[in-house]
Amino acid sequence: MEKTNNYLLNIFTNKLYKYTNKTYINFIKDILKDDNLKKYEIKNIYLDKFKKNISVQNELFIILENGRLQFLNEYNLIKFEYENKCKVNSLLNINIKNQKTYELIKTIESLQKAFFISNDLKDIKYISHDKILNTHKKLFNNYLSKPLISLILNNTKYKDKNNNTFNLSFLTPKKHFIQYIQIKYIINIYPFATDILLKEKLNKFFSTDISSVQISKIRKRYFIPNMYKRVDTNYERFEFYFTSRKILCSENLLKYKNIEAVYELVSNQDINYTYKSSTTIYIGSTKNLYKRLNEYINKKGHTTKIKNYFNNNSIYFRIIKTKQFRNLEILLLHDFKESYGELPLLNSNNS
Repeated sequence: MEKTNNYLLNIFTNKLYKYTNKTYINFIKDILKDDNLKKYEIKNIYLDKFKKNISVQNELFIILENGRLQFLNEYNLIKFEYENKCKVNSLLNINIKNQKTYELIKTIESLQKAFFISNDLKDIKYISHDKILNTHKKLFNNYLSKPLISLILNNTKYKDKNNNTFNLSFLTPKKHFIQYIQIKYIINIYPFATDILLKEKLNKFFSTDISSVQISKIRKRYFIPNMYKRVDTNYERFEFYFTSRKILCSENLLKYKNIEAVYELVSNQDINYTYKSSTTIYIGSTKNLYKRLNEYINKKGHTTKIKNYFNNNSIYFRIIKTKQFRNLEILLLHDFKESYGELPLLNSNNS
């Protein structure tokens, strides 16, 4: 009988398993109409319950809200019983196909029960073919081959709770897909997680032990970007070093002759920058503060934009005295851009 079984399996390997469900059901219906079957004592039984009065569909079963599955058509569960040895190979083929497909579906149901109930991808498990074989052996005490598993997985469809159609193979995902789902779950909690942090959390949440290199490969495969939190360099930390602000006028400049300093020009109203608002409109430096600031008062500003702005607004200034005024100016401009998203309103790059 083993040789016969193998022979029959070879027959329908390239046929019945690869039929669409509709074609397969029509195939069974045609066999049932065969008058030659009447001379055999054949009884129809069913492997499980199925939904009554349903039109022909390509899906074999649907996952219900409670996590259980319901089969959709009697012909996917039909089994022909006969008194004597079956002399019709097509019936035996149908019996084997339906029996093995049913057994594999029930095996996967037992292995993916948590996912069936929650419909949450983080609950879907990685299931190897060896795991399927071992579980199937415990449940049904018979043999299922790996090639047959692949045939059934790739040529069987079902509906999920949301009425979406999937191949049965979706319920036996690749290991890297499971790790992708786990990584996405962690990133939802830690949006700026590095590969090292992901490695740590994967182990903690899912007992998944993979290297940072593997995590990086999964990121690339599934287009998961590395998100970096913008570092706020906190321009405001320099507040302590600036003098109090004063109105920009000749009287307030007399004591600053030949003073080396970084200076900040300040408006009397907030300017909305990319990240937040500020009253700072210009950052500069000079080896002679008195001379430089007088240029603004005398309307000899660097650009037309500065001159026009001064004509229409009250301007204040504040300073930091330092012999390293050039370096500090560069640092202030850099940190201002990092903190506010752009350079001050009247600096040359914005002019």
